[in-house]
Amino acid sequence: LCIARVEELENPGDYMAIRVMGEPAIIVRDDEGELKAFSNTCAHRGVEVIWGEGNTSLFSCPYHGWTYDLKGALTGASFMEESEEFDPEQCGLPRLRLDTWAGWVFITFNAHAPTLSDFVAHFEQEFGLLQQEECRLAVKVEVELDCNWKLFVENLLDVYHAATLHVKTIGAKRGQADKYPFNLFERGGTSMFYHSDPMVPDGKSLFGKMPWLEDQPDNFACSGHLSPNLQLIARSDNVHPFLMWPLGPDRCRVVNYTLFPKQHFEQPDFEDKIQVYKDYLIEVVEEDRLMVASLQQNMKSERFRPGPLSKLELGIYHVINNVVDRVYGDELSP
Repeated sequence: LCIARVEELENPGDYMAIRVMGEPAIIVRDDEGELKAFSNTCAHRGVEVIWGEGNTSLFSCPYHGWTYDLKGALTGASFMEESEEFDPEQCGLPRLRLDTWAGWVFITFNAHAPTLSDFVAHFEQEFGLLQQEECRLAVKVEVELDCNWKLFVENLLDVYHAATLHVKTIGAKRGQADKYPFNLFERGGTSMFYHSDPMVPDGKSLFGKMPWLEDQPDNFACSGHLSPNLQLIARSDNVHPFLMWPLGPDRCRVVNYTLFPKQHFEQPDFEDKIQVYKDYLIEVVEEDRLMVASLQQNMKSERFRPGPLSKLELGIYHVINNVVDRVYGDELSP
Protein backbone atom coordinates (compact mmCIF):
# COMPACT_ATOMS: atom_id res chain seq x y z
CA LEU A 1 0.00 0.00 0.00
CA CYS A 2 1.37 3.40 -1.02
CA ILE A 3 1.00 5.57 2.09
CA ALA A 4 2.91 8.85 1.80
CA ARG A 5 5.77 10.80 0.31
CA VAL A 6 9.13 10.55 2.08
CA GLU A 7 9.25 14.35 2.42
CA GLU A 8 6.13 14.20 4.59
CA LEU A 9 8.32 12.34 7.11
CA GLU A 10 11.55 14.22 6.56
CA ASN A 11 12.95 14.74 10.07
CA PRO A 12 13.65 12.38 13.00
CA GLY A 13 10.45 12.08 15.01
CA ASP A 14 8.12 12.92 12.12
CA TYR A 15 5.20 10.51 12.24
CA MET A 16 1.88 9.76 10.57
CA ALA A 17 -0.88 7.68 12.17
CA ILE A 18 -3.27 6.05 9.70
CA ARG A 19 -6.07 3.50 9.66
CA VAL A 20 -6.54 1.12 6.72
CA MET A 21 -9.72 -0.96 6.72
CA GLY A 22 -9.75 -0.90 10.51
CA GLU A 23 -6.03 -1.61 10.88
CA PRO A 24 -4.21 1.19 12.77
CA ALA A 25 -0.61 1.90 11.81
CA ILE A 26 2.18 4.40 12.48
CA ILE A 27 4.87 5.48 10.01
CA VAL A 28 7.76 7.30 11.70
CA ARG A 29 11.32 8.40 11.02
CA ASP A 30 13.43 7.23 13.95
CA ASP A 31 16.37 8.95 15.67
CA GLU A 32 18.80 7.46 13.16
CA GLY A 33 16.84 8.75 10.17
CA GLU A 34 15.30 5.43 9.16
CA LEU A 35 11.63 5.09 8.26
CA LYS A 36 9.75 2.45 10.22
CA ALA A 37 6.15 1.25 10.46
CA PHE A 38 4.32 -0.28 13.41
CA SER A 39 0.86 -1.38 14.34
CA ASN A 40 -0.64 1.47 16.35
CA THR A 41 -1.68 -0.81 19.21
CA CYS A 42 -0.35 -0.59 22.76
CA ALA A 43 0.98 -3.97 23.91
CA HIS A 44 -1.05 -3.63 27.10
CA ARG A 45 -4.72 -3.13 26.15
CA GLY A 46 -4.45 -2.25 22.48
CA VAL A 47 -5.20 1.49 22.61
CA GLU A 48 -3.68 3.67 19.89
CA VAL A 49 -0.51 5.28 21.21
CA ILE A 50 -0.70 8.36 18.99
CA TRP A 51 -3.07 10.08 16.57
CA GLY A 52 -2.79 12.37 13.56
CA GLU A 53 0.62 13.48 12.35
CA GLY A 54 3.43 15.64 13.64
CA ASN A 55 6.76 15.26 15.40
CA THR A 56 7.46 13.39 18.64
CA SER A 57 10.33 11.92 20.67
CA LEU A 58 8.27 8.96 21.94
CA PHE A 59 4.88 7.27 21.80
CA SER A 60 2.86 7.30 25.01
CA CYS A 61 -0.37 5.36 25.47
CA PRO A 62 -2.99 7.80 26.80
CA TYR A 63 -4.79 5.00 28.70
CA HIS A 64 -2.19 3.66 31.16
CA GLY A 65 0.94 5.58 30.21
CA TRP A 66 3.06 2.84 28.64
CA THR A 67 5.77 4.51 26.54
CA TYR A 68 7.69 3.41 23.44
CA ASP A 69 10.70 4.83 21.62
CA LEU A 70 10.78 5.61 17.91
CA LYS A 71 12.01 2.09 17.17
CA GLY A 72 8.86 0.67 18.78
CA ALA A 73 10.57 -0.69 21.91
CA LEU A 74 8.80 -0.42 25.26
CA THR A 75 10.64 2.07 27.50
CA GLY A 76 8.24 2.53 30.39
CA ALA A 77 5.34 0.68 32.07
CA SER A 78 4.61 1.72 35.64
CA PHE A 79 3.27 -0.70 38.26
CA MET A 80 4.09 -3.78 36.18
CA GLU A 81 7.01 -5.10 38.28
CA GLU A 82 4.89 -7.66 40.14
CA SER A 83 3.19 -9.06 37.04
CA GLU A 84 4.69 -12.52 36.47
CA GLU A 85 3.80 -12.56 32.77
CA PHE A 86 5.32 -9.14 32.03
CA ASP A 87 8.38 -9.22 29.76
CA PRO A 88 9.33 -5.75 28.44
CA GLU A 89 11.32 -7.32 25.59
CA GLN A 90 8.13 -8.90 24.26
CA CYS A 91 5.97 -5.79 24.59
CA GLY A 92 7.11 -3.57 21.74
CA LEU A 93 4.85 -2.15 19.07
CA PRO A 94 4.26 -4.84 16.39
CA ARG A 95 6.50 -4.15 13.39
CA LEU A 96 5.12 -3.78 9.84
CA ARG A 97 7.10 -4.13 6.62
CA LEU A 98 8.06 -0.78 5.06
CA ASP A 99 10.03 0.15 1.96
CA THR A 100 10.32 3.08 -0.43
CA TRP A 101 10.24 3.53 -4.19
CA ALA A 102 10.71 6.75 -6.20
CA GLY A 103 10.14 8.90 -3.12
CA TRP A 104 7.00 7.01 -2.05
CA VAL A 105 6.53 5.15 1.24
CA PHE A 106 4.88 1.72 1.05
CA ILE A 107 3.80 -0.61 3.85
CA THR A 108 2.21 -4.05 3.88
CA PHE A 109 0.26 -5.94 6.53
CA ASN A 110 1.08 -9.19 4.70
CA ALA A 111 4.17 -10.97 5.98
CA HIS A 112 4.24 -13.08 2.82
CA ALA A 113 3.93 -10.26 0.29
CA PRO A 114 6.65 -9.96 -2.38
CA THR A 115 9.44 -7.43 -1.96
CA LEU A 116 8.51 -3.90 -2.96
CA SER A 117 11.05 -3.95 -5.81
CA ASP A 118 9.29 -6.98 -7.28
CA PHE A 119 5.86 -5.50 -6.65
CA VAL A 120 6.63 -2.23 -8.51
CA ALA A 121 8.88 -3.75 -11.19
CA HIS A 122 6.55 -2.96 -14.09
CA PHE A 123 5.93 0.54 -12.70
CA GLU A 124 9.66 1.23 -12.55
CA GLN A 125 10.11 0.00 -16.11
CA GLU A 126 7.21 2.08 -17.43
CA PHE A 127 7.46 5.23 -15.32
CA GLY A 128 11.07 5.48 -14.19
CA LEU A 129 11.47 8.30 -16.73
CA LEU A 130 9.35 10.55 -14.46
CA GLN A 131 12.14 10.57 -11.82
CA GLN A 132 9.67 11.10 -8.98
CA GLU A 133 12.52 10.78 -6.48
CA GLU A 134 13.78 14.14 -7.84
CA CYS A 135 10.40 15.77 -7.16
CA ARG A 136 8.80 17.15 -4.02
CA LEU A 137 5.24 17.38 -2.82
CA ALA A 138 3.71 20.74 -3.74
CA VAL A 139 0.00 20.12 -3.15
CA LYS A 140 -1.96 17.48 -1.25
CA VAL A 141 -5.72 17.49 -1.72
CA GLU A 142 -8.11 15.16 0.13
CA VAL A 143 -11.80 14.71 -0.66
CA GLU A 144 -14.48 12.29 0.50
CA LEU A 145 -16.82 10.82 -2.11
CA ASP A 146 -20.09 8.92 -1.84
CA CYS A 147 -18.96 5.82 -3.69
CA ASN A 148 -17.07 2.60 -3.19
CA TRP A 149 -13.32 3.14 -3.56
CA LYS A 150 -13.16 0.77 -6.55
CA LEU A 151 -15.56 2.98 -8.51
CA PHE A 152 -13.16 5.90 -8.34
CA VAL A 153 -10.30 3.62 -9.40
CA GLU A 154 -12.41 2.73 -12.44
CA ASN A 155 -13.26 6.40 -13.00
CA LEU A 156 -9.58 7.34 -13.26
CA LEU A 157 -9.06 4.53 -15.78
CA ASP A 158 -12.10 5.61 -17.81
CA VAL A 159 -10.89 7.22 -21.04
CA TYR A 160 -14.43 7.09 -22.39
CA HIS A 161 -16.04 9.71 -20.11
CA ALA A 162 -13.48 12.52 -20.36
CA ALA A 163 -14.77 14.12 -23.56
CA THR A 164 -18.33 14.19 -22.19
CA LEU A 165 -18.17 14.88 -18.45
CA HIS A 166 -14.98 16.97 -18.58
CA VAL A 167 -15.74 18.81 -21.80
CA LYS A 168 -15.18 22.20 -20.08
CA THR A 169 -11.88 21.19 -18.48
CA ILE A 170 -9.46 18.38 -19.37
CA GLY A 171 -11.74 16.80 -21.97
CA ALA A 172 -11.04 19.58 -24.44
CA LYS A 173 -7.28 19.32 -23.99
CA ARG A 174 -6.70 15.61 -24.62
CA GLY A 175 -5.90 13.63 -27.73
CA GLN A 176 -8.53 11.52 -29.46
CA ALA A 177 -10.08 8.95 -27.14
CA ASP A 178 -9.25 6.03 -29.43
CA LYS A 179 -5.52 6.91 -29.29
CA TYR A 180 -5.02 5.66 -25.72
CA PRO A 181 -3.17 2.34 -25.89
CA PHE A 182 -3.42 0.33 -22.65
CA ASN A 183 -0.54 -1.90 -21.60
CA LEU A 184 -1.74 -4.59 -19.20
CA PHE A 185 0.25 -6.23 -16.39
CA GLU A 186 -0.36 -8.78 -13.65
CA ARG A 187 -2.43 -7.92 -10.58
CA GLY A 188 -4.56 -5.53 -12.63
CA GLY A 189 -1.64 -3.25 -13.44
CA THR A 190 -1.80 -0.88 -16.42
CA SER A 191 0.20 1.80 -18.19
CA MET A 192 -0.81 4.22 -20.89
CA PHE A 193 1.07 6.96 -22.75
CA TYR A 194 -0.94 9.57 -24.60
CA HIS A 195 -1.30 13.30 -25.33
CA SER A 196 -2.89 15.80 -22.96
CA ASP A 197 -2.08 19.39 -22.08
CA PRO A 198 -0.77 20.39 -18.64
CA MET A 199 -3.33 20.61 -15.82
CA VAL A 200 -4.06 24.34 -15.92
CA PRO A 201 -7.07 26.17 -17.39
CA ASP A 202 -5.41 27.26 -20.64
CA GLY A 203 -3.36 24.06 -21.00
CA LYS A 204 -0.04 25.96 -20.97
CA SER A 205 2.40 25.02 -18.23
CA LEU A 206 3.37 27.69 -15.72
CA PHE A 207 6.75 26.00 -15.18
CA GLY A 208 7.74 24.33 -18.44
CA LYS A 209 8.59 20.68 -18.84
CA MET A 210 10.32 18.70 -16.13
CA PRO A 211 14.06 18.78 -17.02
CA TRP A 212 14.23 15.02 -17.60
CA LEU A 213 11.30 15.20 -20.05
CA GLU A 214 12.81 17.84 -22.32
CA ASP A 215 12.79 15.39 -25.23
CA GLN A 216 9.03 14.85 -24.83
CA PRO A 217 6.32 17.07 -26.39
CA ASP A 218 4.55 19.70 -24.29
CA ASN A 219 1.41 17.54 -24.30
CA PHE A 220 3.17 14.42 -23.03
CA ALA A 221 0.96 12.48 -20.62
CA CYS A 222 0.89 9.08 -18.99
CA SER A 223 -1.13 7.09 -16.51
CA GLY A 224 -0.74 3.79 -14.69
CA HIS A 225 -2.56 1.66 -12.15
CA LEU A 226 -0.78 -0.17 -9.32
CA SER A 227 -3.14 -2.49 -7.49
CA PRO A 228 -4.97 -2.01 -5.33
CA ASN A 229 -5.43 1.74 -5.00
CA LEU A 230 -2.64 3.82 -6.60
CA GLN A 231 -3.33 5.61 -9.87
CA LEU A 232 -0.27 7.44 -11.19
CA ILE A 233 -0.96 10.33 -13.59
CA ALA A 234 1.60 12.70 -15.08
CA ARG A 235 1.92 15.54 -17.54
CA SER A 236 5.06 17.03 -19.03
CA ASP A 237 5.48 19.41 -16.08
CA ASN A 238 4.38 17.40 -13.02
CA VAL A 239 3.24 14.11 -11.55
CA HIS A 240 -0.13 13.97 -9.75
CA PRO A 241 -1.08 10.49 -8.51
CA PHE A 242 -4.28 9.55 -6.65
CA LEU A 243 -4.70 7.17 -3.72
CA MET A 244 -8.14 5.72 -2.94
CA TRP A 245 -8.99 4.62 0.62
CA PRO A 246 -12.20 2.80 1.67
CA LEU A 247 -14.31 4.46 4.36
CA GLY A 248 -17.12 1.94 3.95
CA PRO A 249 -18.98 0.05 1.20
CA ASP A 250 -20.34 3.29 -0.30
CA ARG A 251 -17.86 5.97 0.76
CA CYS A 252 -14.17 6.63 0.17
CA ARG A 253 -11.38 9.12 0.73
CA VAL A 254 -9.40 10.20 -2.32
CA VAL A 255 -5.98 11.80 -1.85
CA ASN A 256 -4.16 13.58 -4.66
CA TYR A 257 -0.45 14.42 -4.51
CA THR A 258 0.96 16.95 -6.98
CA LEU A 259 4.74 16.73 -7.40
CA PHE A 260 7.09 19.18 -9.09
CA PRO A 261 10.86 19.11 -9.60
CA LYS A 262 12.76 20.32 -6.53
CA GLN A 263 14.23 23.34 -8.32
CA HIS A 264 10.80 24.82 -9.04
CA PHE A 265 10.19 25.40 -5.33
CA GLU A 266 12.83 28.16 -5.34
CA GLN A 267 10.80 30.37 -7.67
CA PRO A 268 9.50 33.50 -5.87
CA ASP A 269 5.97 33.10 -7.31
CA PHE A 270 5.85 29.34 -6.74
CA GLU A 271 2.90 29.38 -4.31
CA ASP A 272 0.75 31.50 -6.63
CA LYS A 273 1.43 29.18 -9.54
CA ILE A 274 0.73 26.09 -7.48
CA GLN A 275 -2.64 27.50 -6.42
CA VAL A 276 -3.67 27.57 -10.09
CA TYR A 277 -2.90 23.84 -10.41
CA LYS A 278 -4.70 23.06 -7.15
CA ASP A 279 -7.86 24.95 -8.08
CA TYR A 280 -8.00 23.31 -11.50
CA LEU A 281 -7.52 19.83 -10.05
CA ILE A 282 -10.35 20.37 -7.56
CA GLU A 283 -12.60 21.59 -10.38
CA VAL A 284 -11.99 18.37 -12.33
CA VAL A 285 -12.60 16.13 -9.30
CA GLU A 286 -15.80 18.00 -8.50
CA GLU A 287 -17.03 17.22 -12.01
CA ASP A 288 -16.63 13.54 -11.13
CA ARG A 289 -18.32 13.76 -7.72
CA LEU A 290 -21.98 13.51 -8.82
CA MET A 291 -21.24 10.83 -11.43
CA VAL A 292 -19.51 8.40 -9.07
CA ALA A 293 -22.25 8.93 -6.46
CA SER A 294 -24.84 8.10 -9.12
CA LEU A 295 -22.89 4.97 -10.10
CA GLN A 296 -22.95 3.87 -6.47
CA GLN A 297 -26.64 4.57 -5.92
CA ASN A 298 -27.88 2.93 -9.11
CA MET A 299 -26.03 -0.29 -8.41
CA LYS A 300 -28.91 -0.88 -5.99
CA SER A 301 -31.51 -0.59 -8.73
CA GLU A 302 -33.25 -3.87 -9.53
CA ARG A 303 -33.56 -2.77 -13.14
CA PHE A 304 -29.90 -2.02 -13.80
CA ARG A 305 -27.92 -4.62 -15.72
CA PRO A 306 -24.32 -3.72 -16.69
CA GLY A 307 -24.00 -3.11 -20.43
CA PRO A 308 -21.16 -4.04 -22.80
CA LEU A 309 -17.88 -2.17 -22.39
CA SER A 310 -16.26 -0.02 -25.05
CA LYS A 311 -12.70 -0.70 -26.23
CA LEU A 312 -11.89 2.55 -24.41
CA GLU A 313 -12.69 0.78 -21.14
CA LEU A 314 -10.06 -1.96 -21.44
CA GLY A 315 -8.34 -0.75 -18.28
CA ILE A 316 -11.58 -1.00 -16.30
CA TYR A 317 -12.19 -4.50 -17.65
CA HIS A 318 -8.68 -5.53 -16.60
CA VAL A 319 -9.00 -4.12 -13.06
CA ILE A 320 -12.47 -5.61 -12.50
CA ASN A 321 -11.24 -9.04 -13.54
CA ASN A 322 -8.28 -8.74 -11.17
CA VAL A 323 -10.69 -8.01 -8.31
CA VAL A 324 -12.87 -10.99 -9.31
CA ASP A 325 -9.81 -13.25 -9.45
CA ARG A 326 -8.66 -12.12 -6.00
CA VAL A 327 -12.12 -12.68 -4.49
CA TYR A 328 -13.00 -15.99 -6.13
CA GLY A 329 -9.67 -17.45 -7.26
CA ASP A 330 -10.02 -20.86 -8.88
CA GLU A 331 -13.73 -21.05 -8.07
CA LEU A 332 -14.52 -19.52 -11.46
CA SER A 333 -12.20 -21.78 -13.41
CA PRO A 334 -13.86 -24.27 -15.84
